[in-house]
Amino acid sequence: MTGRKRFLFIASDYASFVSHKSELARAAIEAGFEVTIAANPGQGEPASLPGTRLVPLTWTRGGSAARAFVKAIPEILEIRRLIATVDPDVVHAIDLKPAIVASLASWGRCHASINSINGLGFVFVDQSWPARLIQALCGWVLRRAAAAGARIVVQNGDDDAVLRSTLVIPAASLEMIRGSGVDPEAYQLSPPPEAPPTVFLILSRLLYIKGIQDAVAAVERLRLGGIKAELVIAGAPDPGNPSSIPDSVLKSWSAVPGVRLVGHVNDVRSLIAGAHIVLQPSHGGEGLPRALLEAAAAARPLIATDVPGNREIVRHQETGLLVPPKDPTALASAMARLANDPAGCRQWGLAARALLKSEFAAGQVRDRHLALYRRAAGLDS
Repeated sequence: MTGRKRFLFIASDYASFVSHKSELARAAIEAGFEVTIAANPGQGEPASLPGTRLVPLTWTRGGSAARAFVKAIPEILEIRRLIATVDPDVVHAIDLKPAIVASLASWGRCHASINSINGLGFVFVDQSWPARLIQALCGWVLRRAAAAGARIVVQNGDDDAVLRSTLVIPAASLEMIRGSGVDPEAYQLSPPPEAPPTVFLILSRLLYIKGIQDAVAAVERLRLGGIKAELVIAGAPDPGNPSSIPDSVLKSWSAVPGVRLVGHVNDVRSLIAGAHIVLQPSHGGEGLPRALLEAAAAARPLIATDVPGNREIVRHQETGLLVPPKDPTALASAMARLANDPAGCRQWGLAARALLKSEFAAGQVRDRHLALYRRAAGLDS
């Protein structure tokens, strides 16, 4: 033992943690912790995060919300054994499922707990009775965790309101830290490519809940109306998610004129630089989409659905346009408006970058988490 305090992150996917949450690990390291990250390493050689160690988890995903809850039982036992081994001073669970699993595994243990709810996800968008049951169980677990002193972090005001009113989480247990942090200086301010075509970009997992099908329908409308438009879709399938888009549908989209699927891309900066406008047509369940923050960092205008999370960074007719969810016609109209207004695109893109720098930059997110970690571990007097 070194005498240093120990910090344990629990996440579903290690690659996603490295790409989206590395600022949190840096904050814990800066606070003086020995940092362990427990996550599913995925396929291939996992990327390294200096100053941390990875403990692979055996978590699997798939099926309905009800099946996922049953499958959580061995995962709870796995995390409980891990906590006993690591003996952390602070446990930070990232996303809803790890938060529920870690909260159940932590009962009776003496450590500070932090649960980040980075969007309520599919289970809170789905209104079927099994989903409603899972919602009630999630609320019960999070209330128990809050009563034991856990801090619950949300990324937007809408989710904060849901946790307070629907899940009845005490306001004193909630903390809002907006987004995962994007460094604007890591994104070049390059002009968009010559048009036509006008290139629209989606950065997303390939899920129906992300509204990608609406964007495909919208770009077909644009092209039928004589607007030369291209839709680039970057992202990987997620077979374990109940909203996953089948391969047969993805194949059919690849045959649609003006639609191009490029798969998963580790570094999306070149894709953003090659686009004119970035879309986020989600049906809901977002925290604060990193894709929109990255597009804002590169001064690209935004079109997004008017749902929680999206409207944190997309200010209507200021940084982009908000449209109703599940409405390809309205989405096509917004896309046509920006395709025909390059001067407005430049203005709104620069406004998006200014908003990112003032409210969502990586340094601000890291500092907020650093203060939270120090308080949780009793490092501040």
